[in-house]
Amino acid sequence: MKFKLEDLRTTRQSLISGDITLEDIHEKIEEKRIERVINVSKKLPNLAAEFPEVKKLIILIDIVGFSTASTREQVNNIYLFQRYLVGNILNNHLGFKGRIHISRFIPTGDGCYIVADECEPETALDFLTTLIGGFNQLKDEEDKALSIRASALIGSCVPFMDIAKHINYIGEGMNEAARILSGGQSALEKKFAKENPEASVLDAKMYSRNSLYLGDSLKEPIKEYKDICNSLVRFLDVPDKHGMKRNITILQGIKFE
Repeated sequence: MKFKLEDLRTTRQSLISGDITLEDIHEKIEEKRIERVINVSKKLPNLAAEFPEVKKLIILIDIVGFSTASTREQVNNIYLFQRYLVGNILNNHLGFKGRIHISRFIPTGDGCYIVADECEPETALDFLTTLIGGFNQLKDEEDKALSIRASALIGSCVPFMDIAKHINYIGEGMNEAARILSGGQSALEKKFAKENPEASVLDAKMYSRNSLYLGDSLKEPIKEYKDICNSLVRFLDVPDKHGMKRNITILQGIKFE
């Protein structure tokens, strides 16, 4: 923030004479900073007009147990996770090149979003089951399996230029992927606890791993996939913390082909 030399001299004299205090100066600086931010914001482009809402296949993947793992385990998990994504998706789209067009990977710390162009539900499910089945085969240097959970839907989002000058995505579809994942996990763990009253909370969390949680936009062809997973479960009207309800279909224990 720039001040004129004369302003600085006047301020110095006022401090010496006791006419103003340091608190007064800090307040004045903050006022000028806020004024500058407001002026800059008025010059920014209308993002809603520049980046219209689009329909995308939105996938959210979480590494199970990441936050409670040691630093070394976190590093190993991220290495495995990224190596699989780079080797199998960036390079050849898991063999779906020409059918699945990846728009963006968005890291979340303990996983990532994958945003792809909208496609037919059957194509999306073929890609998703291959993706999750491959993850279920990953093991680290100590032969420990990498456990993940994933949600997916075809939903709306808005591309925008982020602070690192990369194209990123925000919007209802991104939020819905997170709600489907958390709501589906909660519903599945409650079902397990009800059926297994002697089981621990950890047992329930282990039960919900390696699963694919799907929104209704991908429900139509789902019955065709029951033979490639251990179980297929559907929950109706699953509430979230905001009181919103949604139907969630879950494929558990997807087999790698």
